[in-house]
Amino acid sequence: MTRKILLTTMALLACLWPLAASGEVTPEAVMTRVQTQYDKAGGFQARFRQESRLKAAGASDSAVGWMYFKKPSRMRWQYETPPEQKKEIVSDGRLVWMYMPADSLVMVYKIDQVLRSDLVMRFFSGIGQFQKDFTVSWQRPPREGASFIIDLVPKKEQPELKRLSLTINPGTYLVEKLDFSNALGEESRFTFTQVKLEVPAAPDFFTFTPPPGVQVVRETPGSKP
Repeated sequence: MTRKILLTTMALLACLWPLAASGEVTPEAVMTRVQTQYDKAGGFQARFRQESRLKAAGASDSAVGWMYFKKPSRMRWQYETPPEQKKEIVSDGRLVWMYMPADSLVMVYKIDQVLRSDLVMRFFSGIGQFQKDFTVSWQRPPREGASFIIDLVPKKEQPELKRLSLTINPGTYLVEKLDFSNALGEESRFTFTQVKLEVPAAPDFFTFTPPPGVQVVRETPGSKP
């Protein structure tokens, strides 16, 4: 999976907030509740399963792990299995570290560059407004007993994000699945379980220190890990 896909996945994690159901159900109303809950929330953790596919090459892969988020932009993804997919992606709200132990490599990015280029990241970091950035619609009409599925399409062309879909449990109002695709034909799906609306309290949990002997590559000159 490309580095752009990995960076985009970090932006999709804050969809897991519970919503309150009342009044007429519309996709706009549901998304308003998502953003309202996100703005109030402190953090969460969840087990995830990621499945990715590149249509043109007919290639696919999957991975399982844990992800953690704390407002505004602190996050940690821990990819555990399979062994060849093991990696960590960490953000302290200022820098993003992508550690790939199999390659003895750490990539370092400035988070403001990700925020400027990624609508999803901006939305879930609290500086984007879905009404301004996305066209929202039902993927299918709501049905009793079935999950809500909402499509969000960027109003302005975004190479890293062509379409984003959220599958929401109508009973708990938690996001069960998240699907997105980009202009290159890469598709990813995240399935979330074991959601807890809390995060580890350790102050250094959302920072990263490269292990000795690991190569550090800074995508932006001047960044310091």
